[in-house]
Amino acid sequence: MSRSLADALVAGAVTVVLGALAGVGVGTAALLHEAEVRALDRALLAAAHEHAHPEAPGAWEVEHSRSPASVWVSIQSDPRVPADLAREALAAERPTAGDVGDLRLLVLPAEVEAERDGHGEHVLIAAAAPRVTLARSVGPFAAIYGALAAAAALTAALLLRRTVRRALAPLDRACAEAARVTALAGGDRLTEAGPAELRALLAAVNALLDRLGAAHRAQVRFTADAAHELRTPVTAMLGEIEVALRRSRGAEEYREVLDSVREEVERLRGLVEGLLALARVDAGQVEQGLEPAGAVALAEEAAARERPGLVRAGCAFELDAQGDADLRVHPALVEAALSNLLRNAAAYAAGAPVVLRVVPEPDRVVFQVDDRGPGVPPGERDAVFDRFTRTGEGRRRNRAGLGLGLPLAREVARRHGGECWLEAAPGGGCRAVLTLRRPAAGLGAPAPPETARRVP
Repeated sequence: MSRSLADALVAGAVTVVLGALAGVGVGTAALLHEAEVRALDRALLAAAHEHAHPEAPGAWEVEHSRSPASVWVSIQSDPRVPADLAREALAAERPTAGDVGDLRLLVLPAEVEAERDGHGEHVLIAAAAPRVTLARSVGPFAAIYGALAAAAALTAALLLRRTVRRALAPLDRACAEAARVTALAGGDRLTEAGPAELRALLAAVNALLDRLGAAHRAQVRFTADAAHELRTPVTAMLGEIEVALRRSRGAEEYREVLDSVREEVERLRGLVEGLLALARVDAGQVEQGLEPAGAVALAEEAAARERPGLVRAGCAFELDAQGDADLRVHPALVEAALSNLLRNAAAYAAGAPVVLRVVPEPDRVVFQVDDRGPGVPPGERDAVFDRFTRTGEGRRRNRAGLGLGLPLAREVARRHGGECWLEAAPGGGCRAVLTLRRPAAGLGAPAPPETARRVP
């Protein structure tokens, strides 16, 4: 079972607090124990000195109380004083202390002058008291400190839980709001309130919802338009076939029907190909199929593909390569985009010259398709890039148009870091511009300018 974020934060904070308190407690206990041991050694040393240098003659006796320290003069082979401790004290001629069983024993070397010959005699004065154990030195401290630490940790946990819950309240509210946002196109969004980090997350989520909503609306509109466009040629073909089958007809009449059906099938095929190309772009296949390609080679491939249509339309075609450049693109889709621009020029400017120009620039390559047709009014130049959109004049001039060529060209250009737009040609007519971003590292420098090549 997963814990909540608040519980995890509180548990982590309490663990840190307990660890810090434990470290402080252990260090303090060690210092206290060491201080107690040193204090006992000083007390034993004082008792030994007092025994060696009594300040008052005679024996002193205190009733109703007994000192915890015992002091005596140790003789040779005293079983109460370890031999190694006695030897160490005599050799160092300084007080030496050590633990003996449950006692703390201090041995003080002393010299006693003999009454006869005046020579001194070394003796040992021993002082003993119950040794300082951890239980005796830090036991009470540990009990009190442990109780205080537990109380502090419990109080910290309660305060932290309340604080964290309050800090995460906007997140809980956002979760509840997100559960209610079921329709992408409904316009409901999360309330951007709370800490700065949380507001940034909520803003990102709202931006994602906006993009999803826009994509959902576009998909719904695209599906409806595609269904309508697909239904039109199918309905026309069925009508032609039903009329042809109502009675027997001659071979010439059947040929006319088949020609009409073939035109609708061609339109249907173009529509399906356009839809498939847009689907490949929307699915991200542009980014997945990048390959090195030359700008002029792409233009030549598109020109070769559209050459029959240009010839049928009576268009004199010219490929003007003002230089070449290495690109990293999806070749098939770029060629399809350029082909659509050339196909539009042939459809709307029949009998007029068409020029495909390749202009390399430092950070991009510009493809320009100029024609001498009627052009597109400025107010309609953006609308024609909507899928299945054709202006009134365009629909009249090209009844077979699908309204997918320019949207596909713009999508392909944008997926390659470029753009596609329409503008007026310098000599009159329409100019379609498609740009592609060049690789940042530069796979090659633009070639020297070439002479314009005319494709018949």
